[in-house]
Amino acid sequence: NLDLQAKKLGVLVKLNNELLRFASPSAEGLVRYDMARAAALKADLALLEGTGGPQIKGLITYSGIGTHTASVTGVNGDTFQPQDVALLESKLPDAVEAPTAWVMRKAMFAALMNRRADAVTGNDNKGPFLLRGPSQTPGALPAELYGTRVVRSAQVSASRTKGSNANLTYILLGYFPDWVVARLGVMEFLASGLGDTALQNDQTVLRGIQHIDAGPRHPASFVLCDQLLIA
Repeated sequence: NLDLQAKKLGVLVKLNNELLRFASPSAEGLVRYDMARAAALKADLALLEGTGGPQIKGLITYSGIGTHTASVTGVNGDTFQPQDVALLESKLPDAVEAPTAWVMRKAMFAALMNRRADAVTGNDNKGPFLLRGPSQTPGALPAELYGTRVVRSAQVSASRTKGSNANLTYILLGYFPDWVVARLGVMEFLASGLGDTALQNDQTVLRGIQHIDAGPRHPASFVLCDQLLIA
């Protein structure tokens, strides 16, 4: 059983009433759109890395998910290797026929796409690209690894730590239909000009509230490779 308990996500914006009186009616709609977008980003971050309790417990904080250590390890961070792509996928249980997505930072994906073999001398990095097809150009590169879509996001932390390095990141692979997100409606908006501050300053306060929680049906459907250098 998966026990989900609603967490409250709130967004608050104060608007000068001159904007509502004299601007286009679409101005308030633009603010509401930005509020919904900010709330979505906040929820996404919590879904990945939330601490639990009053906050959503993030996927990478579950002890039951699989883990993989990059093939090249270091005191101050590990280096993800081309062979780790298949090794990470092999950590998924047999019940997962195929993962649905990788999750990583854009810079991490760029580093992997630019990884090259040696050509003439060791470490010259002038040989063929290791994780691209030979006929692919940078403009035509699909955002995928091992035939699986790559979701690239700045929401993925770049402040993981190992040794003296606090600028590390992680790569997550999983079967995301097993990650269940529960919501009550979408977002409840309320506009009010009441309250001492808003009334005195001729303001309208817009508030957005959303109730949301999430959790894994099967934590083993996800594998984390942590403490990675973006290289």
